[in-house]
Amino acid sequence: MKNLRILLVVALAAALVATLLLVIPGNKQNADGTRLVVLLVFDQLRGDYPSRWQSKFGPDGFKRLQTEGAWFSNCHYPYANTVTAAGHTSLSTGCSPYKHGIVGNSWYDRASRRIVNAEGDPKVRQAPAPPNPPKDETALGVSPQRRLQPTVGDVLKETNGKAKVVSISLKPRSASLLAGLIADLVYWFSNLTGGFVTSTHYRDAPHEWVRRFNSERLADRWFGQTWDRDQRSLDYDSLAGPDDVPGEGKSLGFGRTFPHVIAGTKKKLGAEYYEALAATPMGNELVLRFAKAAIDEERLGQRDAADLLLISFSSNDPIGHIFGPDSHEVLDVTLRTDKLIADFLHHLDAKIGKNHYAVVVTADHGICPLPEVALKQGREAGRIVPNDLKKAAEGFLQDTFGKSDRAYIEEFVSLWFYLDDKTLAVQNVSQADAEQRLALWLTKQAGVESAWTRTELLKGMPTDAVGQSVWRSYHPDRCGDVVLSPRPYFFVSSYTGGTTHGSPHDYDTHVPLFVLGPGIRHGVCEDRITPQATAAILAHFLQISPPAGSEAPMPDLLTR
Repeated sequence: MKNLRILLVVALAAALVATLLLVIPGNKQNADGTRLVVLLVFDQLRGDYPSRWQSKFGPDGFKRLQTEGAWFSNCHYPYANTVTAAGHTSLSTGCSPYKHGIVGNSWYDRASRRIVNAEGDPKVRQAPAPPNPPKDETALGVSPQRRLQPTVGDVLKETNGKAKVVSISLKPRSASLLAGLIADLVYWFSNLTGGFVTSTHYRDAPHEWVRRFNSERLADRWFGQTWDRDQRSLDYDSLAGPDDVPGEGKSLGFGRTFPHVIAGTKKKLGAEYYEALAATPMGNELVLRFAKAAIDEERLGQRDAADLLLISFSSNDPIGHIFGPDSHEVLDVTLRTDKLIADFLHHLDAKIGKNHYAVVVTADHGICPLPEVALKQGREAGRIVPNDLKKAAEGFLQDTFGKSDRAYIEEFVSLWFYLDDKTLAVQNVSQADAEQRLALWLTKQAGVESAWTRTELLKGMPTDAVGQSVWRSYHPDRCGDVVLSPRPYFFVSSYTGGTTHGSPHDYDTHVPLFVLGPGIRHGVCEDRITPQATAAILAHFLQISPPAGSEAPMPDLLTR
Protein backbone atom coordinates (compact mmCIF):
# COMPACT_ATOMS: atom_id res chain seq x y z
CA MET A 1 0.00 0.00 0.00
CA LYS A 2 2.88 2.35 0.87
CA ASN A 3 4.52 1.64 -2.49
CA LEU A 4 1.22 2.35 -4.23
CA ARG A 5 0.98 5.77 -2.50
CA ILE A 6 4.56 6.58 -3.59
CA LEU A 7 3.79 5.63 -7.16
CA LEU A 8 0.64 7.74 -7.07
CA VAL A 9 2.54 10.79 -5.75
CA VAL A 10 5.21 10.33 -8.42
CA ALA A 11 2.57 10.02 -11.13
CA LEU A 12 0.75 13.15 -9.96
CA ALA A 13 4.01 15.10 -9.84
CA ALA A 14 4.92 13.94 -13.33
CA ALA A 15 1.50 14.96 -14.61
CA LEU A 16 1.87 18.40 -13.00
CA VAL A 17 5.30 18.89 -14.58
CA ALA A 18 3.96 17.81 -17.96
CA THR A 19 1.06 20.23 -17.68
CA LEU A 20 3.38 23.08 -16.82
CA LEU A 21 5.62 22.23 -19.75
CA LEU A 22 2.65 22.32 -22.11
CA VAL A 23 1.73 25.88 -21.26
CA ILE A 24 5.21 27.35 -21.21
CA PRO A 25 5.70 29.12 -24.58
CA GLY A 26 8.45 27.59 -26.69
CA ASN A 27 8.50 24.33 -24.76
CA LYS A 28 7.00 20.96 -25.67
CA GLN A 29 3.83 20.88 -27.73
CA ASN A 30 1.27 23.66 -27.47
CA ALA A 31 -1.17 23.77 -24.58
CA ASP A 32 -4.10 22.75 -26.82
CA GLY A 33 -2.18 19.67 -27.97
CA THR A 34 -1.31 21.02 -31.43
CA ARG A 35 1.89 19.31 -32.52
CA LEU A 36 1.96 20.20 -36.20
CA VAL A 37 0.58 23.24 -38.03
CA VAL A 38 0.20 22.87 -41.80
CA LEU A 39 -0.48 25.30 -44.63
CA LEU A 40 -1.65 23.77 -47.92
CA VAL A 41 -1.59 26.16 -50.87
CA PHE A 42 -3.12 24.98 -54.14
CA ASP A 43 -1.75 27.25 -56.83
CA GLN A 44 -4.65 28.79 -58.82
CA LEU A 45 -7.44 26.93 -57.00
CA ARG A 46 -10.14 29.53 -57.56
CA GLY A 47 -12.52 30.32 -54.73
CA ASP A 48 -15.68 29.13 -56.46
CA TYR A 49 -14.42 25.59 -57.23
CA PRO A 50 -15.20 24.06 -53.79
CA SER A 51 -18.85 25.14 -54.04
CA ARG A 52 -19.19 24.68 -57.81
CA TRP A 53 -18.27 20.99 -57.68
CA GLN A 54 -19.11 20.26 -54.04
CA SER A 55 -21.61 17.50 -54.84
CA LYS A 56 -18.91 15.48 -56.61
CA PHE A 57 -16.39 15.45 -53.78
CA GLY A 58 -15.82 12.53 -51.43
CA PRO A 59 -16.50 12.74 -47.68
CA ASP A 60 -12.90 13.11 -46.48
CA GLY A 61 -11.45 15.98 -48.52
CA PHE A 62 -13.11 19.34 -49.06
CA LYS A 63 -16.26 18.11 -47.31
CA ARG A 64 -14.31 17.21 -44.18
CA LEU A 65 -12.78 20.69 -44.19
CA GLN A 66 -16.26 22.15 -44.61
CA THR A 67 -17.94 20.10 -41.87
CA GLU A 68 -15.18 19.69 -39.29
CA GLY A 69 -13.58 23.08 -39.85
CA ALA A 70 -14.37 26.66 -40.82
CA TRP A 71 -14.93 27.59 -44.46
CA PHE A 72 -14.49 31.24 -45.43
CA SER A 73 -16.27 31.28 -48.77
CA ASN A 74 -15.82 35.02 -49.47
CA CYS A 75 -12.04 35.30 -49.30
CA HIS A 76 -10.33 37.81 -51.63
CA TYR A 77 -6.85 39.23 -52.05
CA PRO A 78 -7.00 43.02 -51.53
CA TYR A 79 -4.33 43.91 -54.10
CA ALA A 80 -4.18 44.04 -57.90
CA ASN A 81 -1.20 42.00 -59.09
CA THR A 82 -2.55 38.58 -58.16
CA VAL A 83 0.37 36.31 -59.08
CA THR A 84 2.18 33.39 -57.46
CA ALA A 85 5.10 35.16 -55.78
CA ALA A 86 2.95 37.94 -54.34
CA GLY A 87 0.32 35.48 -53.13
CA HIS A 88 2.67 33.10 -51.33
CA THR A 89 4.51 36.00 -49.69
CA SER A 90 1.25 37.60 -48.57
CA LEU A 91 0.13 34.34 -46.97
CA SER A 92 3.35 33.92 -45.00
CA THR A 93 3.80 37.57 -43.95
CA GLY A 94 0.18 38.62 -43.47
CA CYS A 95 0.55 41.80 -45.54
CA SER A 96 0.32 43.06 -49.14
CA PRO A 97 3.06 43.77 -51.73
CA TYR A 98 3.28 47.49 -50.89
CA LYS A 99 4.78 46.35 -47.59
CA HIS A 100 6.49 42.99 -48.19
CA GLY A 101 7.99 44.14 -51.50
CA ILE A 102 7.24 41.09 -53.66
CA VAL A 103 5.33 43.09 -56.26
CA GLY A 104 5.25 40.33 -58.88
CA ASN A 105 6.87 37.13 -60.04
CA SER A 106 9.46 39.47 -61.54
CA TRP A 107 10.11 43.18 -61.93
CA TYR A 108 12.64 45.53 -63.48
CA ASP A 109 15.56 46.44 -61.27
CA ARG A 110 16.78 49.87 -62.31
CA ALA A 111 20.07 49.56 -60.45
CA SER A 112 21.20 46.46 -62.35
CA ARG A 113 19.18 47.33 -65.47
CA ARG A 114 17.71 43.85 -65.68
CA ILE A 115 14.52 41.97 -64.88
CA VAL A 116 14.89 40.07 -61.60
CA ASN A 117 12.89 37.15 -60.24
CA ALA A 118 11.17 37.46 -56.88
CA GLU A 119 13.07 34.43 -55.55
CA GLY A 120 16.30 35.10 -57.40
CA ASP A 121 19.58 35.37 -55.48
CA PRO A 122 22.85 35.39 -57.47
CA LYS A 123 24.86 34.83 -54.28
CA VAL A 124 23.62 31.26 -53.81
CA ARG A 125 23.38 28.10 -55.92
CA GLN A 126 21.11 25.13 -56.36
CA ALA A 127 21.98 22.06 -54.28
CA PRO A 128 22.63 19.58 -55.71
CA ALA A 129 23.91 21.34 -58.81
CA PRO A 130 22.42 20.09 -62.10
CA PRO A 131 24.68 17.98 -64.35
CA ASN A 132 24.32 20.46 -67.22
CA PRO A 133 23.66 23.90 -65.69
CA PRO A 134 22.42 26.73 -67.92
CA LYS A 135 24.89 29.35 -69.13
CA ASP A 136 23.50 31.86 -66.65
CA GLU A 137 23.89 29.85 -63.46
CA THR A 138 22.64 32.80 -61.40
CA ALA A 139 19.16 31.84 -62.63
CA LEU A 140 19.38 28.84 -60.30
CA GLY A 141 20.10 30.90 -57.19
CA VAL A 142 17.03 30.87 -54.94
CA SER A 143 16.36 32.50 -51.58
CA PRO A 144 13.75 34.78 -49.99
CA GLN A 145 16.26 37.63 -49.65
CA ARG A 146 14.14 40.08 -51.71
CA ARG A 147 11.26 39.80 -49.25
CA LEU A 148 11.07 42.81 -46.92
CA GLN A 149 8.89 41.44 -44.10
CA PRO A 150 9.27 38.43 -41.76
CA THR A 151 7.13 35.33 -42.09
CA VAL A 152 5.38 33.08 -39.59
CA GLY A 153 8.32 30.71 -39.96
CA ASP A 154 10.76 33.48 -39.03
CA VAL A 155 8.81 34.25 -35.86
CA LEU A 156 8.56 30.58 -34.94
CA LYS A 157 12.32 30.01 -35.25
CA GLU A 158 13.03 33.12 -33.17
CA THR A 159 10.52 32.01 -30.53
CA ASN A 160 11.48 28.37 -30.36
CA GLY A 161 14.66 27.13 -32.00
CA LYS A 162 13.59 23.51 -31.47
CA ALA A 163 10.61 23.89 -33.79
CA LYS A 164 11.11 22.91 -37.42
CA VAL A 165 10.00 24.98 -40.39
CA VAL A 166 9.63 22.93 -43.57
CA SER A 167 8.54 24.26 -46.96
CA ILE A 168 7.92 22.13 -50.08
CA SER A 169 6.69 22.82 -53.60
CA LEU A 170 7.26 22.11 -57.27
CA LYS A 171 8.07 25.81 -57.77
CA PRO A 172 11.17 27.40 -56.21
CA ARG A 173 9.42 30.74 -55.66
CA SER A 174 6.57 29.05 -53.80
CA ALA A 175 8.80 27.04 -51.48
CA SER A 176 11.25 29.84 -50.72
CA LEU A 177 8.78 32.69 -50.25
CA LEU A 178 6.54 30.68 -47.91
CA ALA A 179 9.50 29.70 -45.76
CA GLY A 180 11.46 31.71 -43.26
CA LEU A 181 14.96 33.01 -43.81
CA ILE A 182 16.29 30.34 -41.46
CA ALA A 183 13.93 27.49 -42.33
CA ASP A 184 15.11 23.96 -41.62
CA LEU A 185 14.08 22.32 -44.90
CA VAL A 186 13.14 24.09 -48.13
CA TYR A 187 12.81 21.96 -51.25
CA TRP A 188 11.36 22.26 -54.74
CA PHE A 189 11.40 20.13 -57.87
CA SER A 190 14.08 20.73 -60.49
CA ASN A 191 13.35 20.08 -64.17
CA LEU A 192 17.12 19.84 -64.67
CA THR A 193 17.72 17.03 -62.16
CA GLY A 194 14.33 15.31 -62.05
CA GLY A 195 14.39 15.45 -58.25
CA PHE A 196 13.89 17.74 -55.28
CA VAL A 197 16.58 20.34 -54.67
CA THR A 198 17.34 23.13 -52.25
CA SER A 199 19.63 26.16 -52.21
CA THR A 200 22.94 26.91 -50.56
CA HIS A 201 21.06 29.68 -48.74
CA TYR A 202 19.65 26.86 -46.59
CA ARG A 203 22.27 24.10 -46.82
CA ASP A 204 25.13 22.99 -49.06
CA ALA A 205 23.71 19.55 -49.85
CA PRO A 206 20.33 17.82 -49.56
CA HIS A 207 19.44 15.81 -46.47
CA GLU A 208 20.36 12.14 -46.70
CA TRP A 209 16.72 11.06 -46.80
CA VAL A 210 16.09 13.50 -49.68
CA ARG A 211 19.02 12.00 -51.56
CA ARG A 212 17.49 8.53 -51.07
CA PHE A 213 14.08 9.81 -52.18
CA ASN A 214 15.57 11.30 -55.34
CA SER A 215 17.48 8.10 -56.09
CA GLU A 216 14.18 6.27 -56.51
CA ARG A 217 13.42 8.48 -59.57
CA LEU A 218 9.70 8.61 -58.77
CA ALA A 219 9.10 11.40 -61.28
CA ASP A 220 10.27 9.13 -64.11
CA ARG A 221 7.54 6.58 -63.43
CA TRP A 222 4.89 8.63 -65.21
CA PHE A 223 6.86 8.98 -68.45
CA GLY A 224 4.72 7.87 -71.39
CA GLN A 225 1.68 7.27 -69.17
CA THR A 226 -1.71 8.78 -69.92
CA TRP A 227 -3.62 11.41 -68.00
CA ASP A 228 -7.33 10.79 -68.44
CA ARG A 229 -10.47 11.63 -66.49
CA ASP A 230 -10.29 10.33 -62.93
CA GLN A 231 -14.05 9.77 -62.61
CA ARG A 232 -15.24 8.61 -66.01
CA SER A 233 -18.79 8.01 -64.77
CA LEU A 234 -19.29 11.77 -64.32
CA ASP A 235 -20.65 14.00 -67.07
CA TYR A 236 -17.70 16.40 -67.35
CA ASP A 237 -19.48 18.41 -70.07
CA SER A 238 -22.37 19.37 -67.77
CA LEU A 239 -20.05 20.10 -64.86
CA ALA A 240 -17.41 22.18 -66.66
CA GLY A 241 -18.11 22.61 -70.36
CA PRO A 242 -17.03 20.86 -73.56
CA ASP A 243 -13.63 19.18 -73.71
CA ASP A 244 -12.59 20.72 -77.02
CA VAL A 245 -12.77 24.51 -76.71
CA PRO A 246 -11.23 27.13 -79.03
CA GLY A 247 -8.64 29.15 -77.12
CA GLU A 248 -7.20 26.29 -75.11
CA GLY A 249 -3.45 26.02 -75.30
CA LYS A 250 -1.48 23.36 -77.12
CA SER A 251 1.75 23.25 -75.17
CA LEU A 252 4.05 20.74 -73.47
CA GLY A 253 3.07 18.08 -75.99
CA PHE A 254 -0.59 18.09 -74.94
CA GLY A 255 -3.54 18.37 -77.30
CA ARG A 256 -6.76 20.12 -76.39
CA THR A 257 -8.71 16.99 -75.42
CA PHE A 258 -8.37 14.01 -73.10
CA PRO A 259 -6.48 11.72 -72.92
CA HIS A 260 -3.05 13.41 -72.61
CA VAL A 261 0.20 11.47 -72.96
CA ILE A 262 2.80 12.66 -70.44
CA ALA A 263 6.03 12.73 -72.42
CA GLY A 264 6.88 16.36 -73.15
CA THR A 265 7.64 17.91 -76.49
CA LYS A 266 10.83 15.89 -77.09
CA LYS A 267 9.25 12.57 -76.04
CA LYS A 268 12.19 11.65 -73.84
CA LEU A 269 13.20 11.94 -70.22
CA GLY A 270 14.51 15.41 -69.54
CA ALA A 271 13.51 18.96 -68.70
CA GLU A 272 10.65 19.07 -71.24
CA TYR A 273 9.11 15.91 -69.79
CA TYR A 274 9.40 17.14 -66.21
CA GLU A 275 7.76 20.43 -67.20
CA ALA A 276 4.89 18.49 -68.77
CA LEU A 277 4.60 16.28 -65.67
CA ALA A 278 4.21 19.38 -63.50
CA ALA A 279 1.23 20.37 -65.68
CA THR A 280 -0.69 17.23 -64.71
CA PRO A 281 -2.20 16.06 -61.41
CA MET A 282 0.75 13.67 -61.13
CA GLY A 283 2.92 16.68 -60.25
CA ASN A 284 0.78 17.18 -57.15
CA GLU A 285 1.03 13.45 -56.42
CA LEU A 286 4.82 13.71 -56.48
CA VAL A 287 4.77 16.61 -54.00
CA LEU A 288 2.37 14.68 -51.75
CA ARG A 289 4.74 11.70 -51.62
CA PHE A 290 7.66 13.97 -50.81
CA ALA A 291 5.66 15.78 -48.10
CA LYS A 292 4.70 12.48 -46.46
CA ALA A 293 8.34 11.44 -46.50
CA ALA A 294 9.27 14.73 -44.83
CA ILE A 295 6.71 14.16 -42.06
CA ASP A 296 8.00 10.65 -41.47
CA GLU A 297 11.74 11.25 -41.81
CA GLU A 298 11.83 14.51 -39.84
CA ARG A 299 9.25 13.27 -37.31
CA LEU A 300 7.27 16.46 -37.79
CA GLY A 301 4.64 16.86 -35.09
CA GLN A 302 6.14 13.88 -33.26
CA ARG A 303 8.82 15.65 -31.23
CA ASP A 304 9.06 18.04 -28.28
CA ALA A 305 7.99 21.15 -30.20
CA ALA A 306 5.16 22.18 -32.49
CA ASP A 307 6.42 22.27 -36.09
CA LEU A 308 5.31 24.26 -39.14
CA LEU A 309 4.88 22.51 -42.50
CA LEU A 310 4.21 24.61 -45.61
CA ILE A 311 3.26 22.82 -48.84
CA SER A 312 2.40 24.45 -52.15
CA PHE A 313 0.85 22.20 -54.79
CA SER A 314 1.70 23.85 -58.09
CA SER A 315 0.16 21.63 -60.76
CA ASN A 316 -3.29 23.22 -60.63
CA ASP A 317 -1.68 26.39 -62.00
CA PRO A 318 -0.23 25.29 -65.38
CA ILE A 319 -3.33 23.17 -65.99
CA GLY A 320 -5.52 26.25 -65.54
CA HIS A 321 -3.23 28.37 -67.70
CA ILE A 322 -3.34 25.92 -70.59
CA PHE A 323 -6.97 24.79 -70.52
CA GLY A 324 -8.86 27.51 -68.62
CA PRO A 325 -11.15 27.28 -65.58
CA ASP A 326 -14.14 25.86 -67.52
CA SER A 327 -12.30 22.80 -68.82
CA HIS A 328 -12.42 19.07 -68.26
CA GLU A 329 -8.79 19.29 -67.15
CA VAL A 330 -9.39 21.85 -64.37
CA LEU A 331 -12.43 19.91 -63.17
CA ASP A 332 -10.35 16.74 -63.13
CA VAL A 333 -7.42 18.20 -61.19
CA THR A 334 -9.90 19.69 -58.69
CA LEU A 335 -11.56 16.30 -58.15
CA ARG A 336 -8.10 14.80 -57.68
CA THR A 337 -7.20 17.65 -55.31
CA ASP A 338 -10.16 16.59 -53.18
CA LYS A 339 -8.76 13.06 -53.00
CA LEU A 340 -5.26 14.39 -52.29
CA ILE A 341 -6.52 16.42 -49.32
CA ALA A 342 -8.29 13.32 -47.97
CA ASP A 343 -5.13 11.24 -48.38
CA PHE A 344 -3.01 13.86 -46.63
CA LEU A 345 -5.44 14.28 -43.71
CA HIS A 346 -5.53 10.50 -43.25
CA HIS A 347 -1.74 10.51 -43.06
CA LEU A 348 -1.86 13.22 -40.38
CA ASP A 349 -4.52 11.27 -38.48
CA ALA A 350 -2.27 8.22 -38.42
CA LYS A 351 1.04 9.96 -37.68
CA ILE A 352 0.01 12.90 -35.50
CA GLY A 353 -3.46 12.01 -34.30
CA LYS A 354 -6.75 13.85 -34.68
CA ASN A 355 -7.01 17.06 -32.66
CA HIS A 356 -3.22 17.27 -32.50
CA TYR A 357 -2.68 19.13 -35.77
CA ALA A 358 -4.12 22.14 -37.55
CA VAL A 359 -4.46 22.62 -41.31
CA VAL A 360 -5.14 25.78 -43.33
CA VAL A 361 -6.04 25.33 -47.01
CA THR A 362 -6.05 28.23 -49.45
CA ALA A 363 -4.66 29.46 -52.80
CA ASP A 364 -2.40 32.21 -54.09
CA HIS A 365 -4.73 33.58 -56.80
CA GLY A 366 -7.57 32.63 -59.14
CA ILE A 367 -7.75 32.67 -62.95
CA CYS A 368 -9.51 34.52 -65.77
CA PRO A 369 -11.80 32.55 -68.11
CA LEU A 370 -10.58 31.91 -71.62
CA PRO A 371 -11.47 34.99 -73.71
CA GLU A 372 -13.11 32.69 -76.25
CA VAL A 373 -15.38 31.25 -73.54
CA ALA A 374 -16.21 34.72 -72.20
CA LEU A 375 -17.04 35.96 -75.72
CA LYS A 376 -19.37 33.01 -76.26
CA GLN A 377 -21.14 34.00 -73.01
CA GLY A 378 -21.77 37.48 -74.44
CA ARG A 379 -18.96 39.31 -72.62
CA GLU A 380 -16.34 41.58 -74.12
CA ALA A 381 -13.00 39.84 -73.75
CA GLY A 382 -9.60 39.54 -75.33
CA ARG A 383 -5.83 39.25 -75.12
CA ILE A 384 -3.53 42.27 -75.02
CA VAL A 385 -0.13 41.40 -76.47
CA PRO A 386 2.54 43.04 -74.25
CA ASN A 387 5.10 43.70 -77.00
CA ASP A 388 2.44 45.29 -79.20
CA LEU A 389 1.25 47.52 -76.36
CA LYS A 390 4.81 48.52 -75.46
CA LYS A 391 5.59 49.36 -79.09
CA ALA A 392 2.42 51.44 -79.44
CA ALA A 393 3.12 53.25 -76.16
CA GLU A 394 6.67 54.06 -77.28
CA GLY A 395 5.29 55.40 -80.56
CA PHE A 396 2.85 57.62 -78.67
CA LEU A 397 5.62 59.07 -76.50
CA GLN A 398 7.85 59.66 -79.53
CA ASP A 399 5.04 61.52 -81.28
CA THR A 400 4.11 63.49 -78.16
CA PHE A 401 7.51 64.56 -76.84
CA GLY A 402 9.69 64.42 -79.93
CA LYS A 403 11.69 61.80 -81.74
CA SER A 404 14.54 60.26 -79.77
CA ASP A 405 17.15 57.67 -80.71
CA ARG A 406 16.94 56.53 -77.10
CA ALA A 407 13.63 54.88 -76.09
CA TYR A 408 11.30 56.62 -73.66
CA ILE A 409 10.25 53.25 -72.19
CA GLU A 410 13.06 51.45 -70.44
CA GLU A 411 11.00 48.30 -69.71
CA PHE A 412 7.43 46.99 -69.52
CA VAL A 413 6.89 44.14 -67.04
CA SER A 414 4.10 43.07 -64.65
CA LEU A 415 1.79 45.74 -66.16
CA TRP A 416 4.28 48.47 -65.18
CA PHE A 417 5.91 50.87 -67.64
CA TYR A 418 9.37 51.99 -66.50
CA LEU A 419 10.26 55.30 -68.14
CA ASP A 420 13.87 56.15 -68.97
CA ASP A 421 14.73 59.22 -66.90
CA LYS A 422 17.80 59.97 -69.07
CA THR A 423 15.67 60.14 -72.20
CA LEU A 424 13.20 62.42 -70.43
CA ALA A 425 16.05 64.68 -69.32
CA VAL A 426 17.54 64.91 -72.80
CA GLN A 427 14.13 65.66 -74.28
CA ASN A 428 13.42 68.19 -71.50
CA VAL A 429 10.25 66.34 -70.44
CA SER A 430 9.11 66.32 -66.83
CA GLN A 431 8.56 62.93 -65.20
CA ALA A 432 5.06 63.85 -64.03
CA ASP A 433 4.00 65.05 -67.48
CA ALA A 434 5.26 61.90 -69.19
CA GLU A 435 3.48 59.72 -66.63
CA GLN A 436 0.20 61.60 -66.94
CA ARG A 437 0.18 61.61 -70.75
CA LEU A 438 1.00 57.91 -70.98
CA ALA A 439 -1.64 56.97 -68.37
CA LEU A 440 -4.31 58.95 -70.22
CA TRP A 441 -3.32 57.33 -73.52
CA LEU A 442 -3.50 53.85 -71.96
CA THR A 443 -7.08 54.35 -70.79
CA LYS A 444 -8.10 54.83 -74.43
CA GLN A 445 -6.64 51.51 -75.55
CA ALA A 446 -8.75 48.42 -76.16
CA GLY A 447 -9.06 46.23 -73.10
CA VAL A 448 -7.62 48.76 -70.64
CA GLU A 449 -9.88 49.81 -67.78
CA SER A 450 -7.69 52.34 -65.98
CA ALA A 451 -4.12 53.48 -65.36
CA TRP A 452 -2.23 55.10 -62.47
CA THR A 453 1.01 56.98 -62.22
CA ARG A 454 3.80 56.80 -59.68
CA THR A 455 3.12 60.45 -58.83
CA GLU A 456 -0.52 59.67 -58.00
CA LEU A 457 0.24 56.58 -55.94
CA LEU A 458 2.92 58.33 -53.90
CA LYS A 459 0.28 60.79 -52.72
CA GLY A 460 -1.63 58.02 -50.95
CA MET A 461 -4.32 55.44 -51.48
CA PRO A 462 -6.90 56.33 -54.18
CA THR A 463 -10.58 56.52 -53.26
CA ASP A 464 -11.91 53.96 -55.77
CA ALA A 465 -11.77 50.20 -55.13
CA VAL A 466 -9.57 49.28 -58.11
CA GLY A 467 -7.18 52.13 -57.36
CA GLN A 468 -6.87 50.96 -53.78
CA SER A 469 -6.00 47.44 -54.90
CA VAL A 470 -3.37 48.88 -57.27
CA TRP A 471 -1.92 50.96 -54.43
CA ARG A 472 -1.56 47.83 -52.27
CA SER A 473 0.51 46.27 -55.08
CA TYR A 474 2.80 49.29 -55.36
CA HIS A 475 6.29 49.53 -53.87
CA PRO A 476 8.21 52.66 -54.93
CA ASP A 477 11.62 50.98 -55.08
CA ARG A 478 10.45 48.17 -57.35
CA CYS A 479 7.48 49.31 -59.40
CA GLY A 480 7.60 51.48 -62.50
CA ASP A 481 6.10 54.84 -63.38
CA VAL A 482 2.75 53.95 -64.96
CA VAL A 483 0.63 50.84 -64.37
CA LEU A 484 -2.49 49.69 -66.17
CA SER A 485 -5.42 47.59 -65.03
CA PRO A 486 -7.17 45.53 -67.72
CA ARG A 487 -10.91 45.51 -68.17
CA PRO A 488 -12.75 42.41 -66.92
CA TYR A 489 -12.08 39.35 -69.12
CA PHE A 490 -9.08 41.01 -70.77
CA PHE A 491 -5.49 40.29 -69.81
CA VAL A 492 -1.98 41.22 -70.91
CA SER A 493 -0.11 38.13 -72.06
CA SER A 494 1.95 36.76 -74.91
CA TYR A 495 -0.13 33.56 -74.78
CA THR A 496 -1.76 32.80 -78.14
CA GLY A 497 -3.88 30.21 -76.33
CA GLY A 498 -4.79 29.57 -72.73
CA THR A 499 -5.34 32.20 -70.07
CA THR A 500 -3.73 33.92 -67.10
CA HIS A 501 -4.30 35.98 -63.94
CA GLY A 502 -2.92 39.10 -62.29
CA SER A 503 -5.85 41.52 -62.10
CA PRO A 504 -7.97 42.99 -59.27
CA HIS A 505 -11.12 41.34 -60.67
CA ASP A 506 -13.03 38.79 -58.59
CA TYR A 507 -12.09 35.77 -60.70
CA ASP A 508 -8.41 36.50 -59.90
CA THR A 509 -8.74 37.63 -56.26
CA HIS A 510 -11.22 34.99 -55.02
CA VAL A 511 -9.62 31.98 -53.30
CA PRO A 512 -10.84 29.39 -50.79
CA LEU A 513 -9.87 29.51 -47.13
CA PHE A 514 -10.47 26.49 -44.89
CA VAL A 515 -9.28 26.10 -41.30
CA LEU A 516 -9.28 22.74 -39.53
CA GLY A 517 -7.91 22.34 -36.03
CA PRO A 518 -8.53 22.22 -32.28
CA GLY A 519 -10.99 24.80 -30.93
CA ILE A 520 -12.26 25.92 -34.34
CA ARG A 521 -15.91 26.78 -34.76
CA HIS A 522 -17.40 24.63 -37.52
CA GLY A 523 -19.40 26.02 -40.41
CA VAL A 524 -19.43 28.47 -43.30
CA CYS A 525 -18.64 32.15 -42.93
CA GLU A 526 -19.70 34.43 -45.78
CA ASP A 527 -18.14 37.59 -44.32
CA ARG A 528 -15.46 39.03 -46.60
CA ILE A 529 -11.95 38.19 -45.45
CA THR A 530 -8.44 38.41 -46.90
CA PRO A 531 -6.07 35.44 -47.30
CA GLN A 532 -3.48 37.44 -45.34
CA ALA A 533 -5.37 36.30 -42.23
CA THR A 534 -3.59 32.99 -42.81
CA ALA A 535 -0.47 34.31 -41.08
CA ALA A 536 -2.39 35.17 -37.92
CA ILE A 537 -4.24 31.83 -38.00
CA LEU A 538 -1.00 29.86 -38.25
CA ALA A 539 0.51 31.97 -35.45
CA HIS A 540 -2.58 31.30 -33.31
CA PHE A 541 -2.11 27.53 -33.54
CA LEU A 542 1.63 27.83 -32.95
CA GLN A 543 0.99 30.14 -29.98
CA ILE A 544 3.38 32.78 -31.24
CA SER A 545 2.96 36.39 -32.25
CA PRO A 546 1.98 37.10 -35.86
CA PRO A 547 4.74 38.52 -38.10
CA ALA A 548 5.57 42.17 -37.43
CA GLY A 549 4.08 43.40 -40.71
CA SER A 550 0.90 41.35 -40.47
CA GLU A 551 -2.23 43.39 -41.16
CA ALA A 552 -5.06 40.84 -41.02
CA PRO A 553 -5.92 39.65 -37.48
CA MET A 554 -7.10 36.23 -36.38
CA PRO A 555 -10.78 36.08 -37.40
CA ASP A 556 -13.09 36.30 -34.40
CA LEU A 557 -15.41 33.70 -35.89
CA LEU A 558 -12.73 31.02 -35.78
CA THR A 559 -12.56 30.35 -32.06
CA ARG A 560 -15.41 28.85 -30.08
